[in-house]
Amino acid sequence: MKYKTLFLPLTLFIILYIYLIKTNEIWQLPLLLTMVLCVFSSWQLWLVHKYRTETTAAKKDLIEKNQKLESVFNHSALGIMLADRNGKLLDANPKFLEMLGYSMEEIKTLSYIELTFPDDREKDMEHYALALQKKLPYSKEKRYIRKDGGMFIGKLSASFILDDKGFPIYTVAHVEDITKEKQLEDHLKESQKRYRDLVTYSPEPFLVQRDGMIIFANEKACKIVELSMTELLGKSIYDFIRPEFHHKTRKTLAELQNVYGEAENRPLEIITANGRRLIIEITLKVIDYEGAPSIQAIFRDVTERRRLEKELRKTTERYRFITENSKDIIAFLSPDGRYEYISDSCREILGFSPKELLGEISFHYVHEDDAAEMSSIIIGDKAGTSDHFSLLYRHKLKNGGYIWFETVAKLLLNEQGKAESILAISRDATKRKEKERSLETANDFLKMLSNLDGLTGIPNRRSFEETLDHEWQRCLASGTGLSAIMIDIDCFKEYNDTFGHLAGDDCLKEVASIIKGSVKRPRDFVARYGGEEFVVLLPDTDLAGSRKVAELIRHSVREKEISHTASQVDHFVTISAGYASLLPENSQSPKELLLEADSALYIAKRSGKNRACGIHEYSAHPKRITVN
Repeated sequence: MKYKTLFLPLTLFIILYIYLIKTNEIWQLPLLLTMVLCVFSSWQLWLVHKYRTETTAAKKDLIEKNQKLESVFNHSALGIMLADRNGKLLDANPKFLEMLGYSMEEIKTLSYIELTFPDDREKDMEHYALALQKKLPYSKEKRYIRKDGGMFIGKLSASFILDDKGFPIYTVAHVEDITKEKQLEDHLKESQKRYRDLVTYSPEPFLVQRDGMIIFANEKACKIVELSMTELLGKSIYDFIRPEFHHKTRKTLAELQNVYGEAENRPLEIITANGRRLIIEITLKVIDYEGAPSIQAIFRDVTERRRLEKELRKTTERYRFITENSKDIIAFLSPDGRYEYISDSCREILGFSPKELLGEISFHYVHEDDAAEMSSIIIGDKAGTSDHFSLLYRHKLKNGGYIWFETVAKLLLNEQGKAESILAISRDATKRKEKERSLETANDFLKMLSNLDGLTGIPNRRSFEETLDHEWQRCLASGTGLSAIMIDIDCFKEYNDTFGHLAGDDCLKEVASIIKGSVKRPRDFVARYGGEEFVVLLPDTDLAGSRKVAELIRHSVREKEISHTASQVDHFVTISAGYASLLPENSQSPKELLLEADSALYIAKRSGKNRACGIHEYSAHPKRITVN
C-alpha cells in the first residue's frame, strides 16, 4: 500500500523533470521538488482522512449488526444456547433460561446431557457423537428436565462452528417448546382411539359407507344384518335395501353430501342376509373417514317398537270407544291432582264439559268437609304404599250443588317407581249414600236403644262401662281427676213388698229422674247400674266435688217425699251414696274407682243409711283427691 501511494507524485516528478531538461529550465529543479513534496503531502493527508472515514463507518456498521444480533438473541421466542464440542454450556439466551428455570451462572456449570431427560441420556449421547462426527446440522424432538424436576418436550435444531481446519469447536442450537403440541397430538390420538373403541363396542349398530360400499362396521351392525365382519365389509348398502327404495336412497345420499356434517334421521326397511324384513331408524352424517368424505350411519331396529305402536293405536281406539260410551267418568290426573283428561260423560253427571275441567285442580271441586280425606290421594302420601285406593266424597256440580262420588283410582308409575299420573274411574254414588245414611240412622237408633235402660230411660250398665273407659283415658291424658258415686235406694225390698212391683218400678223411674236432674255438666253421666242401684260419673272432679253432688242427690230424693211407710229409716224414700275420686295412672284401671265408690256405699249402708260417705282411710294416698 505504501508503494502505491508514491506512484502518483513520482510519476509527476519524472514528467516535470523531462520537461525541464528539454526546455533547458533545469535550474527550476528545487522548485519542482518543492511542488512535488507539497502534492505528495496533500495526497498523503487525503488518504489518511479517507482511511479513517472508512474505518469509522465499518466499525459503526459492525456495532449495529452486533446490536441487532444481540437483540435477536435476547428477545427470541426460541431458546438459544452455545456449547463447546464436549457439550459444556457457554452461553444461553433468556428464553432458554426461562424454559429450564436456571440462571446464567447455573447454566454455565452444566452440560447439555445434564439437561436431558434421564431416560433419554444414553441414546442422546450416541446421537450427538454421530452428528459431531459428520459435522452436519441436525434436528430432533427431545425431552428436557427442568431445574424443578419438571419435563418439557423441545424441538432441537443444532449446527457446528468449525475452525480454519474444519474441526468442530462450538455447537449452536435453538430449542422450541412443543410440549403443548405433543400433548394435543397425544390427546388427539387417544381421542381417536376412544372414538374407534366407542364405535366398535357401541350397543348401537354402526357403519361407514363411501359411494355405496360398506368400508367399516361394528359387531352390532353385523349381527343386525346376519353377516360376519368379513362378509359385510365391501358389500353394497343396496344389497340390504328393497329395490323400490334404491332411487330414493341415492337421492337422499346425494343431497346429504351438500350439507356436509349435518345429520339426518329417517325410517327405512331393510332385508337381512336371511331374508328377514326389519324396520330401522337410521341417522346419516357426512364425515371424514381415513382422509376421504364418507357417510356414517347409526341405526336401530325398531321393528318391535313399530309393532307395539300399531298395537297401541288399536288399544287406544278401543280405550277411546270405551271411555266415550261409558256412563262412568274416566279421568287421568297429574300428580298434583290436575285433570289431564276426562271423559265426555262428565257433561251428564256433573254438568261440566271436558274442556271446562281440563287443567283444573280436582281438589277445588271437592266439598270442604271431604277435602282432608281427598288430599290423601296426593302422590307423596301414596307412593311406596298401595297403588290402588278408593274414595267416597262430594263433588261439586256446575249448578253449585254437590253429588256423592265413588272413585276408584290407580297410580301409574314410571321406571323409577315414581307416580306419573293417576287413573280415576268415578260414578254417582248419591243413591247409595242415601241408603247408607238411612241404614246408619237406623243402626244409631238401635244402638241408642241397646244402651238405654228399658224401665228408667237412662243409660244402662253397658253404656256406663263404655263411658267409664273413655273418660278414664281422657282424664289420664289431661292429668285431671275422675269421680264416681254409687247410689242405692234404702229399704227398696220392703217398698216392693208393701206397695207391689208396679209401684216399685214407678219409684225407680222417679229416683232416676231426680238423679239425672241433679247433674248439670254435659260430660256428667248417670246410669242405672242394676236393680235399685244407680251410678254417677263426674269427669274433672275431685273428692270434695263428688261429695257435694252426692249430698245434693240425697237431699233431692228426700225432699221429693215419696211415701215409704215400711222404711226403717224415714217415712219417705231415701238413698245411700258412696263417693270416690282418683287421679288416673297407667298402673291403675277404672275398676278401682268403682270398687272405692262401692266400698264407700257399703259404709253408708252400715252407718244407718240415708247418708253419703267416702273412703276416708285412703285419704293419705298421694294420688287420691281427699276432702280438706
